Amino acid sequence: MKVLVFIKQIPDVNMIKFDEKTKRIVREGVPLSMNSFDKKGVEEALRLKEKYGVETVVASMGPPQASQILNEALRMGIDRAALISDRKFGGSDTLATSKILSEFAKIEKPDLILTGKYSLDGETSQVPPEVAVFLDYQFLSSVSKIEAIDEHAITVERDLEKGSSRARITIPAVLSVSEKINKARAIKPGTPDMFSKIEIFDSARIGIDISGQEFSPTVVQGTQLMENRREVTMMDYGTNLFDEVTKIIESNSKSDRDSEEIEIKDYEDGRDSILTVAIDDIQISEEISSKCAEIAAKNSLNAIIFGNIEPTKVSTMIGNKYYYVKAKNVDEVTASLYNFISETKPKYIIFPSTIDGRDAAASIAAKMSLGLTADCVDLDIEDGKLIQYKPAFGGNVVASIYSKTDPQMATVRPGMFKKRISHSSPETIEWPSNYRSQIEVIEETPVPSEFAPLNSKKVVVGFGKGVKNKNFVQEIVKLAEKLEASVGASRPVVDMKFVPRQQQIGLTGTSISPSVYLNLGISGQPNHVVGIRYSKIIISVNSDPNAEIFKYSDYGIVADLTEFVNGFNAYLDSKKKSP
Repeated sequence: MKVLVFIKQIPDVNMIKFDEKTKRIVREGVPLSMNSFDKKGVEEALRLKEKYGVETVVASMGPPQASQILNEALRMGIDRAALISDRKFGGSDTLATSKILSEFAKIEKPDLILTGKYSLDGETSQVPPEVAVFLDYQFLSSVSKIEAIDEHAITVERDLEKGSSRARITIPAVLSVSEKINKARAIKPGTPDMFSKIEIFDSARIGIDISGQEFSPTVVQGTQLMENRREVTMMDYGTNLFDEVTKIIESNSKSDRDSEEIEIKDYEDGRDSILTVAIDDIQISEEISSKCAEIAAKNSLNAIIFGNIEPTKVSTMIGNKYYYVKAKNVDEVTASLYNFISETKPKYIIFPSTIDGRDAAASIAAKMSLGLTADCVDLDIEDGKLIQYKPAFGGNVVASIYSKTDPQMATVRPGMFKKRISHSSPETIEWPSNYRSQIEVIEETPVPSEFAPLNSKKVVVGFGKGVKNKNFVQEIVKLAEKLEASVGASRPVVDMKFVPRQQQIGLTGTSISPSVYLNLGISGQPNHVVGIRYSKIIISVNSDPNAEIFKYSDYGIVADLTEFVNGFNAYLDSKKKSP
């Protein structure tokens, strides 16, 4: 059995600079390293080698300096390494990259391909599922544990937004691995360099004659630096503090944000359509359908919806028609969606930037050779082009991107668009599902009920290393319940198992965009800050008056965390009891 790991060399996203004159990213002098998620893939391949005796191969597509991370993987214990490098491949987007990598994989013929769930510089999650489509391999994302593998199938655990699952798929397969899967080993002192073992594969050796730039269907139209424009207002720890904090939270999370009404024209045959893809999550589906309805109204489009959410739950989505497919697993939904798109030919398609939404979008893009932009924070149409605004390099830069292919597709981040209301509900039409899922779900385990998904609430209460005692987390949970908030945390306390991995906020966790983010004992490390950039209001509580987090906050409170949480809980209890 052979295991192939695809890895990528990336810059330190916290040290990326931006030239305002040229509007270009400055990479010179920025340290390069192996993408941390990919390193987890390397480690997992080594563990499979030790357990099952598999052959291990690592490959990276990039310029000659990418040999540095290949050498690192070899020194960790990988058997062979390949550098996929050719000037022709320059400018490749995710589709072109996936095509080139898949052609290399056809030479190697691996039984299993491992990748990180995304690269920290781009955060698209598109390459793994697209490679799987090009190879006709099975695919699962966000794998947190490989339980067992044989010549026919592989059993894994997965981290999902609302919990975890155990699943089994046949091999050959592609798996993208999550942060939780392992801790990568250190290289043993004295291990020599192994650059001489790296094989070079150019376009001729791979047998693929494409120009990365010409083959790529997405075009970066421009880039803009995301500057921190917040100016903190420090609040005194006085008798009125909790009343003032409560008013800030309530005024910024009122339901009137959702009360704007929108009218869309009746469905018209022959008119271009914008399609909302509604997979599993009704909240993000409502947000996307609202944005699509807004775009439809401005551009004389039909607004249609396709998804697997029960028709009884979709009255709050906005559109002319809802095409419902009775399917649970994402591969079933994707297969039916592919048939739907092929038949109805929508002009624009918007997916949720969730695990299943990203997987479905990337699979459709590969099947139909389409451009796709991931994790957008805004959308617009200019001269028939869907302009997609995507954060990159940890959110430090926002790029405006469009596709050269139709339909034009994007995934959008939860919490970015206002929910609208409409007096009419979409007409429901059942769409057939003729695909049998290749994913055997063995078991599903939800996250404990006190930990609501991070993007399901308008308020998030987060905490960091300032919280020293795991038992105190329950007091934070009580506070969150009273504020109708989700609970999140920084990576260090997640690593200490204070909360489930699904609640991690930051560069290697989840990016959030709530109306209010109340954080407790967060120091302000860049890896966390990039995950809260799109919060509307940030309130920070820290005992250190010089904490970095105050630079990225709208309101700051210098206080002992135990005193603040206990005091706030007591205040809300008394408020509830008062007439």
